[in-house]
Amino acid sequence: MIGDLEAEVLVVGGGPAGAACALALANLRRRVVLCEAARFPREHVGVCLSPGVIHQLGFLGIRHILNDPAHLTDVPLELRWGSSGFQPAPVPTLIADRGRFDADMLGAGADCGVRVLQPARINRLARDGSGWQADLIEPSGRRTIRARLVIDARGRTSRARPRRTWMGPRTLALRGAWSGNTEATVRIGAAASSWSWTAPIAGRRRLAIAFTAPHILRQMTGSLADGYLRLLEEAGVLGPGLDLEGEPRVCDATPYQIDDDEPGVLRIGDADTALDPLSSSGVQAAIQSALRAGPVVNTLLTPSSDKDAAIEYWNARRSAQAATHRSWSSDRYSEAYQFHPTDFWRVRAAPMPSRIENTLPATPLPSPDQLLAVSAAAKLVQTPSLIGAQVVRTTSLSHPNLQEAVAFVDGVPLHAVLTPMSQLSTAAELIAIWQTAFSLEKALAVLGWLWRNGIITARLEAPAAAAHRRD
Repeated sequence: MIGDLEAEVLVVGGGPAGAACALALANLRRRVVLCEAARFPREHVGVCLSPGVIHQLGFLGIRHILNDPAHLTDVPLELRWGSSGFQPAPVPTLIADRGRFDADMLGAGADCGVRVLQPARINRLARDGSGWQADLIEPSGRRTIRARLVIDARGRTSRARPRRTWMGPRTLALRGAWSGNTEATVRIGAAASSWSWTAPIAGRRRLAIAFTAPHILRQMTGSLADGYLRLLEEAGVLGPGLDLEGEPRVCDATPYQIDDDEPGVLRIGDADTALDPLSSSGVQAAIQSALRAGPVVNTLLTPSSDKDAAIEYWNARRSAQAATHRSWSSDRYSEAYQFHPTDFWRVRAAPMPSRIENTLPATPLPSPDQLLAVSAAAKLVQTPSLIGAQVVRTTSLSHPNLQEAVAFVDGVPLHAVLTPMSQLSTAAELIAIWQTAFSLEKALAVLGWLWRNGIITARLEAPAAAAHRRD
């Protein structure tokens, strides 16, 4: 038996989500132990990183890990989606060597005080009074860890099998590595009943993945490799001079969200919400959930904090993120459905629940003499908000045009700027009074946001008021 450990937080899983969460908590001076069952480097298919990851790494103070020459930056992206031929995308992509990327993220956490145990497999995880006890198996022996909270970052393979809500039609991913082509281009193509992408990876190789429905794969004749090759050829993503390395693999790629709400456990990344693969932002979403979990956990561990607000904030944000990505994927599937009117695309392009549509102003700002009123649909409500590294309840603005209640715009509390509107009339008068509290630039930014979102609207002056103004 090797030495037991005490921690405030036990993070299970050392991928980008687990590593980012552990690092964020360490930066908040929390005692964190992270255990990862696999040795790095390990195989991973999520090699394309969306631009938002760069900003997330900057927030964590580890932007420099992308400077490693193992990663490919500004890789051209070509699309054949709603057209017959491939078209260059306006924004290039970033290809990460996931073995190096994941190891560097984990190393950054260790440098900031995270106790990293790798390889370390959890044999048993159970409640221990008000916290948790984890029994680990490491190459050097067994160890027990006691922690107040657990972060489950084990991805789709998490052994905890809580109830899942599927957020899209069942989808399979067929993946394989190919050798012999050094073309540094990412290619995404749509076919009648599938879509595929290829990207360059280390060692003069390419990764190619095809996505289709289970029943379509079952209907294909020949071997799994035959079907895989057929899907890639239909999408047109394979270039010349490529040889498949071994047999392709199949895995479930259906998007889902976990329904389970176990006290003392937060699930992040794919252990909580797996996005539709079309979003191509799985790593960014995983890190985002980790960054969101940091202040939530910090609030739960702080005496006299509003723990109910922290959980409410967590649940609201994770649901909003899932809905946003689902809506985006549905829109992209709709584009392909216009070109491929098949059932595969139709069910994925199914319309989302309709939002309340409002007629919004075309101009970015009202004229200075425009009389304004607060929309009758605008309400001030108490909601959990993130203030620094704590979740607290604040007065927020709710309106049908907003996906969720908003407390601040550009750092300005909205309830404070809306209160004077019962006494003031014109846009110029609003700007004048707001400038006593903050700068003209912020005043104009807040006014524009309220105007464009229909929170404040044009109003007609009552006859008595108009006569008073003339006098």
